[in-house]
Amino acid sequence: MTASDSQQARLHALHDRFRRLYGNGPVSVLRAPARINVLGEHVDYVSYLPTASLVFGSGEHEMFMLFRASEAGQVRGASMNDAFAPFAFTLNEGPDVNSAGRADRGWTDWLYQLAVPAPQWGNYVKGSVFFARFKYGGRIRRGFEFVIDSSIPPKAGASSSSALVVLAGAAIRQVNQVEYEAHILARESSQAEWYVGTRGGAMDHTAICLSKAHHAVHLNYAEDTAKLVPLPGDGYRWVTFFSHEADKGKEVMLEYNERAAVARLLIPAVMADSAPPRSHIQTLPDELPASITLHEIERLYPQTFADCARAFPALVRERRERPLKLRERALHHIGEVQRVDAAAKLLRETSGEKINPAATETAMRQLGELINESHASLRDLYEVCTPQVNQLIEIIHADAEVYGARLMGGGFGGNVLALTTEENVSKLMERVQQEFYAPQNRDGRREGAVMISTPGEGLSKFDL
Repeated sequence: MTASDSQQARLHALHDRFRRLYGNGPVSVLRAPARINVLGEHVDYVSYLPTASLVFGSGEHEMFMLFRASEAGQVRGASMNDAFAPFAFTLNEGPDVNSAGRADRGWTDWLYQLAVPAPQWGNYVKGSVFFARFKYGGRIRRGFEFVIDSSIPPKAGASSSSALVVLAGAAIRQVNQVEYEAHILARESSQAEWYVGTRGGAMDHTAICLSKAHHAVHLNYAEDTAKLVPLPGDGYRWVTFFSHEADKGKEVMLEYNERAAVARLLIPAVMADSAPPRSHIQTLPDELPASITLHEIERLYPQTFADCARAFPALVRERRERPLKLRERALHHIGEVQRVDAAAKLLRETSGEKINPAATETAMRQLGELINESHASLRDLYEVCTPQVNQLIEIIHADAEVYGARLMGGGFGGNVLALTTEENVSKLMERVQQEFYAPQNRDGRREGAVMISTPGEGLSKFDL
């Protein structure tokens, strides 16, 4: 792709920094967009029912990686953001090359033997590089040197970490002349990110890899499909407002992984006793207990407990007696599936030259209602909101020209996504500045806490 004038200015500054760090020579550039999730939050790791999400890649906000192969078998990285210190590691710090070719189950076997690394941005790069080393063995002999520049706020729910994982995965393959397909890179990137300790799904990585301009991507996780859905851009804008950093320390990591364990392991184990048909999945919450402890899981479902201890050791170690909610989590999963299906159908019916502006306006307001329902579910059933996030939502909802707003991302902080008209963006931003940011002595625009997005392209190679 060819960069715009503003992108060219960023890329030239990035290149200057790269030369100062690593010297002259040919370089390559990759771009990954911010992930904007319209609907389908916290469902990409669910194993007991077919789930889906509706996502797009931001055309305006992105992460660039400028890189060059390193013959020394070393990876060295730096950021234009001085808050992220440079780092380096060697390929030999990862799995033995003799383990190559077993990246499906063997990768997780290897991970489960490791302690979760201390938080550091370089771990996202290590995960990608070590996964590639695990899968391709001796074919991954070159490392790479890189610098990134990002307009995606970190720890904000727009998936800056997954963008870095995808970029590193693409770079390590490119410098070692390993061909890859975008949808496979997405799936493998989601597995690579497990290296940092989270046990999430592939939504972020798939959106980053497969997005197309003027479209949302309808991701069906059960069928492993990604279908494009037209998403109106003229006259409408998606605005994200950053509330506060989502703390990815120990306690919040336990919260993330508790929900993943419930969705991936515990609900399926309890379901096996009643085995309701999938076509009647909406009746499932009535058949599930409100909650269950890991101690009870150990007694009733020993194999599931063993799987949980293997995949989520800290959770088993520290929350064995804590009741883990099942029914409310299932209600959220099922509700999100229904909302995503309704939204995809709505957007398909609204696309085409024969649809008039009034019909599009009606459809976007209906989409906004689904977004509002999603937030209520994330707040009340999934419990991933904070008081600050809810305050921000109330301020945004007070604007009559906002069609819908909800927490976006993993939760416990991060971004709030709002759908509004192009004409209303400035007024909405001013309202949020005065009522949310200013009382905290913050300038939302200056700190980059506000992103305005339209649907753009996914992972791309750029000309410098």
